[in-house]
Amino acid sequence: MTSTYETGHAKNVDNLGLLIANIASYGERYKPTNPALLLEALKKMEADGRAAILAVNNAMPTYSRATIERDSAFGPLGPRVTRSLNALRASSSSEQTDEAATAIVRKIRGNRTTSAKAAAATDTKVATVSTSQQSYDSVLDSYERYVQYLAATPEYAPNEEDIKLPVLQALAVELRAKNTACNNAKVAIDNARMARNRALYTPLTGLVDVALDAKTYIKSLFGATSPEYKLVGKIDFTKA
Repeated sequence: MTSTYETGHAKNVDNLGLLIANIASYGERYKPTNPALLLEALKKMEADGRAAILAVNNAMPTYSRATIERDSAFGPLGPRVTRSLNALRASSSSEQTDEAATAIVRKIRGNRTTSAKAAAATDTKVATVSTSQQSYDSVLDSYERYVQYLAATPEYAPNEEDIKLPVLQALAVELRAKNTACNNAKVAIDNARMARNRALYTPLTGLVDVALDAKTYIKSLFGATSPEYKLVGKIDFTKA
């Protein structure tokens, strides 16, 4: 469902179309000295505004789908990592090996790492500012580090299929692909939104300010109490 925030942008463009229809009815009486207020210039601005909004709308499904797929892929990660860690602990691995693996798993879970020794053994830092590193990038980096650590630990050889090393390695590749796709989709929609905002809201030259200037010119042309201005005066343009 399109948000109220997104539909507000479309409303500004729709209202410019309504303003243009009124201006077209004035015929030769409408002759501003500002070229940006000329009828053809306003029509181009309306078309550009619609194209900018369409670009955002086109980018939304891709980002939404990538987000859902990433969430779905990352969802079971915590329980699987926990089972994997318990399998390691139940093996013949040393206490130091288990402690180092646990330190990485804490990063995946977003828990504070309390053991400086374990952190040093895994090339991580003790959390001193934030108790959580739950961004997908951080979780994925920690998970990849965990899988690499298990690959270097000969004692880790579980019989359970879903926590065997090759399966965990394949999951790391899948998660990286899902995360990259989502990040790329976010960049695309962010860029589309920035382009839309420039088209609609750039001071002085954006759609909203130009439309407001056109209304001001109509007030000057016909007078503040004229029927012409009363019609266009009701047409609202909202700044972001």
